[in-house]
Amino acid sequence: MKHLIFFLALFISVGLEAQTNDAFVQNNATALNVAAQGNIRSQGSSAYFVNPPREIEGSVHLFDNWNNRAVIYTVDNQQYLMKNINLNLQRHTFESKIAQDTLFTFNFNNIDKFVVNNKVYRNYYWDDDNRVYEVIYDGKDYQVIKGFKLEIIEGSANPMLNRRSDKYAKKETYYIRKEGKIKPFRLSKGRIMKLFKSDEEKSKELLQFVRENKLSFKKEYDIRRLLEFSDSI
Repeated sequence: MKHLIFFLALFISVGLEAQTNDAFVQNNATALNVAAQGNIRSQGSSAYFVNPPREIEGSVHLFDNWNNRAVIYTVDNQQYLMKNINLNLQRHTFESKIAQDTLFTFNFNNIDKFVVNNKVYRNYYWDDDNRVYEVIYDGKDYQVIKGFKLEIIEGSANPMLNRRSDKYAKKETYYIRKEGKIKPFRLSKGRIMKLFKSDEEKSKELLQFVRENKLSFKKEYDIRRLLEFSDSI
């Protein structure tokens, strides 16, 4: 019971509200002062100041701006609404902008998933790597997920390249998660249909569904439709 009360207080302090309330609390200096206290950091969250050692074009965050609303689902089935949220691809953590140069960081210790702009994000640990993935398809036997990677393209003094400054580049890779293991997964007809090679009749129905609906094996939305349809047959 004490844990539940403390956890609720944590979310209220950073501008969270229960989903039954349609209003959003603005992030402000008071929330920053509370977030900076050690008792909150002991829960795995932290506040830090953005002071990069050198200027690099672009952003380390997934979304282009902070105007994003999220529903946070906790492991004990609580739901909270939040705004001003983004995913840091360097730290693989969700962050909320408290002030112009101050961010509040969340981890997944008490959180099951983030739903941001109607997309589901979960944290998975595999091969000594802890990352946040977007869940494209969540089935009974496996998941298709999308991972994100941040790379730096180094600038050059060569005027022919027209790239004097370093620049962040965001990369996306698809994976399949099965029995706790995460492996690269390419969106293609061969890789998708291989999932159903043991069921010839089901494979025929799926291919017919693709033809009738003019789906593409290379498009994320179409793959989600196909895999969700496979659950119904």
